[in-house]
Amino acid sequence: MSLACQYYGEREYWDQRYEDDKKKRPHFDWYHGYKTLKPFLSKYFLKLDRILMLGCGNSKLGEDMNDDEYKEIVNIDFSDVLIQDMKNRTVGREGLEYLTMDGRDMDFESDSFDSIFDKGTIDAVMCSDDDNSNAKRMITEVSRVLKPGGFFVVMTYGSPENRLPVLNVANYNWTVYMRMLGTSPDAQSNQCHYIYIMRKNIANSDNSTADQASLQQLKSIATNPFDPSTEHFETYLYSSVGKIALEVTPVVK
Repeated sequence: MSLACQYYGEREYWDQRYEDDKKKRPHFDWYHGYKTLKPFLSKYFLKLDRILMLGCGNSKLGEDMNDDEYKEIVNIDFSDVLIQDMKNRTVGREGLEYLTMDGRDMDFESDSFDSIFDKGTIDAVMCSDDDNSNAKRMITEVSRVLKPGGFFVVMTYGSPENRLPVLNVANYNWTVYMRMLGTSPDAQSNQCHYIYIMRKNIANSDNSTADQASLQQLKSIATNPFDPSTEHFETYLYSSVGKIALEVTPVVK
């Protein structure tokens, strides 16, 4: 573990980092930016969705999606230094909000987001968290604020044996799908990011006595009809848990 990685869970580390970044790199996107990710993200995030960016950092992703007519994007981060800077940079924008908030203890009501995206936040938390307790608290909060039928998408370097124990938990009431995201059809596993796609279940399949009116109300919450289980891929890569579909997203500058 690098020295910097040990401090990734500390607010003071990020406050200082973002203060320094104001001068040398006002925007920094972990892994890939929106232009590259757009074909992939558009399947899971609809333009009218209420979208949560978990640990937004100084990424330009929210701004780029807002430019592409996404109507309601809420960005949270626990660094107030960062959030104040992002607010100043986006004054006057509609549909783009920045809030100082800890992902482990969110102020939002339950079932309040259609979709949630994490690009590197859980990675940062887990590499500074020996027992994964902070990551578990954050994911528990995500499961609470995500609407039934909604998608929680995680882009990470974390392999299945490291990420599935904290993501694939029965209490979260979601179904987990996996992809390998590469930038070319011949990408190898070590050149890809792992993508974990969690879709929150609308109702337990064994709940035969569910009130039909309540069930219909829940169905109305699931606004995105896309079903990851129906996708077909030409290439699969092998991992510690078997083969995973390769999702190709060429780099777009």
